[in-house]
Amino acid sequence: MTTAFAELRDAGVSVKKSCVLTEISRATHYRHAHPQGRPHGPWLPRTPPPQALTDSERAQVLNLLASPAYLDLAIPQVWARELDEGRY
Repeated sequence: MTTAFAELRDAGVSVKKSCVLTEISRATHYRHAHPQGRPHGPWLPRTPPPQALTDSERAQVLNLLASPAYLDLAIPQVWARELDEGRY
């Protein structure tokens, strides 16, 4: 950073006020104060939410959507017709 900024901070001036006086962005100050940032690399594996469908339930839904009766319908239409039939 600058010596003026360091002197202001040593004198007990706040970071915000020091940045205004030296015309340094606070983001720049914090980037230099903590240079490591986020670690890069692959994302950690996510656990599926508890309400997610199992593989067999997912296969049943996909088979239903691909059936000839529902082939040309939108998913909300299939959902409404299945509710009308009493299948949840």
